[in-house]
Amino acid sequence: MDNKPRKIIQDVVAIRRLRAILWFELSTVVLFIFSFLGPFTIAIIIIAALLFTPYMLFVLIKEKRYSWITMFFIMVVLPCILILLMFYDFVLLSAWLVVPFILFLFYCFILKYSVADWLKEYYTHEEYEEQKKESAKRKQDEMGWSP
Repeated sequence: MDNKPRKIIQDVVAIRRLRAILWFELSTVVLFIFSFLGPFTIAIIIIAALLFTPYMLFVLIKEKRYSWITMFFIMVVLPCILILLMFYDFVLLSAWLVVPFILFLFYCFILKYSVADWLKEYYTHEEYEEQKKESAKRKQDEMGWSP
């Protein structure tokens, strides 16, 4: 059995890109609040969310954050399926489909801060490793220079 410690982040670039997209995605909340401009605005916001979701899931799978993937299915996919099953013939189905989108935005809000914590933890660990290497090198230099 391999007791090697798990890397904090597998792909820092992908995580940083995910964080940037999450910040952008959540800035669309302002557009959502001002959705009185019409269904066109809501449609653009939902399309952006649908385009972003595969990348988000790809990064979460790559980082082995399976609890986040499970939470996504519970918070977003399951309510969407339930709404479609319960209100399929209902005239206001499109209004009910806004609920999973709001849950998606809430999920992204939580994920945004978690991703920031992952990056903070990664950079702290990298700094610690660098200091440890410098300390070992300093000790080695001191041993080499002593009479």
